Amino acid sequence: MNELQSFVFESLSIRGTIVRLNETWQQVVAQHHYPEPVERLLGDGIVATILLASGLKGHPRISLQLQGNGPIRLLLVQCSGALEVRGMAQWREDLADEALLGDGRIAVNVDPENHGPKYQGIVPLAGTTLDQCLEAYFDQSEQLATRLYLRCHDSGVSGLLLQALPAADDASDALATLAALAATVTGEDLQRLEAETLLRRLFASYTLRLFAPRAVTHDCRCTAEHLAGIVRMLGAAEVNDILDEQGKVELTCEFCNRSFRYDEAAIATILAGGISTPPMH
Repeated sequence: MNELQSFVFESLSIRGTIVRLNETWQQVVAQHHYPEPVERLLGDGIVATILLASGLKGHPRISLQLQGNGPIRLLLVQCSGALEVRGMAQWREDLADEALLGDGRIAVNVDPENHGPKYQGIVPLAGTTLDQCLEAYFDQSEQLATRLYLRCHDSGVSGLLLQALPAADDASDALATLAALAATVTGEDLQRLEAETLLRRLFASYTLRLFAPRAVTHDCRCTAEHLAGIVRMLGAAEVNDILDEQGKVELTCEFCNRSFRYDEAAIATILAGGISTPPMH
């Protein structure tokens, strides 16, 4: 199950989204050896970014970036308009018993591509968990009352978002009631129950309207064309220096952790404007 399910409360100015990931999540971390706390935070970040994307018109590209002075130096998640997602994390070697995020900032970048101006919202990290930080982001940057519930389970990652609509006059009381109900959801329920069954169970007293679910897939984007562009960006002088010193040029994708090696002939092809598909290591 790798999908996004949006819904609205018919009698309230409140919307919601559920995200559940299994295989897609496993593909994100397949080539990495993240410590368990780092992997769990990255899972929260993947789900949170998709939940953020669910409320945006026009299906723009969106990225979530966390930087702090805690054990996590950098967490970056990118999601396309078609819900193709990738993510990575960098951490300090010493993962002591402390909050992973520390002091830092959270940045959300929205790129509508050809449909309007880009947008960036940056706020300080306000909380010890990602859902707390993002709720503060919505409060400060978007002025939208939002509640997030991020859950990990042995088979995947999932999350639930509740949010007052921009036109809502005063949805605070209703949102507080719904939030109390949503807080009871478990990771197991989010992963294993059908969306309609879960929502009817959580919000039995409310009338809901569910929209068609959307598939979420993994997309690392380290294609031969993209890698060739990186080689050209390095420039002929630097690339040839690397060849002279090492006999090859090796590129490692930080998202999928795969390495690609180019020999002298492949580099010559790329610098001449061609494309070369390197062997993967």
